[in-house]
Amino acid sequence: MGILLCTSCSGPTKAGKEARALAHQRMAIVNADLAAQQAKQQFEVGQLDAAISTINGAIARYGKNGDYHLLRGRILLEQHRLDAAFQSLESAIEHIPHLAEPYYFLGVLHQRWGEDSKALEAYELAMKNDPHHPQYLLATAESHVALHQLDDAIQLLMEAKQEFQHHPSVSSLLGQIYLTKGDPSQAAIWFEDSRLLGNDNNETLTSLINAQFQAGQYADCLSTLSIFANEEDSLSPTFRRIRGKCLAATGRLIEGRDICLRVTRETPDDAGAWADLGYISWELGDYRRLGRCGEHVSQLDSSLPEGPLFEGIAAIHAGNEELAKEKLKSLESYNTFHGIEELLQIYAKNTKLDLETPLHLDSRVKTAEGLSEQHSQELVEGSQPVASVSSDSPDAP
Repeated sequence: MGILLCTSCSGPTKAGKEARALAHQRMAIVNADLAAQQAKQQFEVGQLDAAISTINGAIARYGKNGDYHLLRGRILLEQHRLDAAFQSLESAIEHIPHLAEPYYFLGVLHQRWGEDSKALEAYELAMKNDPHHPQYLLATAESHVALHQLDDAIQLLMEAKQEFQHHPSVSSLLGQIYLTKGDPSQAAIWFEDSRLLGNDNNETLTSLINAQFQAGQYADCLSTLSIFANEEDSLSPTFRRIRGKCLAATGRLIEGRDICLRVTRETPDDAGAWADLGYISWELGDYRRLGRCGEHVSQLDSSLPEGPLFEGIAAIHAGNEELAKEKLKSLESYNTFHGIEELLQIYAKNTKLDLETPLHLDSRVKTAEGLSEQHSQELVEGSQPVASVSSDSPDAP
């Protein structure tokens, strides 16, 4: 028998092994990319459990792609699995440190943990990596606001205004910040700018109305209210209260009273609505209605000073000195009204005050939410309320 000899028994060469490994790796990357695309689609339609399972498979095939870890972090964030999300976002940053998105979502995560300082740092890095993305700018500014760094937020937004001059959200955020700072006039400018740039949604209009009302821009406020709703009946009770007060503040007292009267009938348990009607009734010299408004306020919310204030003023004009003293004396514990102390001093010094002479307080005087000087000499001249009908009461929107 002949013997068959193997002349070539050696295995694959080194080059062959490397080529085979590269082929397997390319196939793994292709399959991982397909899995990642599927995971993204599942994530976008809210199939979070399926998405996390699919992206885990992609990472198992090829774990060096930072985008996979980023997507995994986002899914975990939506599932409120914050610790795991943190690890995934950190992994994404390790693989792609130049990308802005992982830092942004890391900022979102720190916000959920209540770590505003760390959120700010993350958002600043996102903005540094992509200075042209408005969301990173807005998130950074909002973090300054959360940390009560309002001036820093304003400076950041104003410096970026040239870059984002046509972005309505930047103007809207500036409006919110100025409103927080107690500068409603400036806030109204920015809300109007946001509206003109196309941000004409209900939220912007609501903020603009609020700012204009607080700033005493009553005619402008009425104009914006007309944009917000063509028919008065389509306005909420809150906005009708504002409309009524704006009408009264612009001299249309009867119209303003009628609107506020209808609101009290529709929302009889709203103490603020009765306070609004009371101020207008006071301005009109309708002291009987003023007294009734005071009674309603006292019954609904005894913590509000308008109750005893209205009842006391009405009692003065009804000739009931004993009740007037009792009600007005109770206001000594309130610091929400400028002029109350002067009113009580005058009443104490002159208990025989001519009850036919209406008490007067400077119409510029506002409640606790306003700041203006009080001229005590004018307290006994004319017939205007402690807080004018155009000012904010503690319940004003």
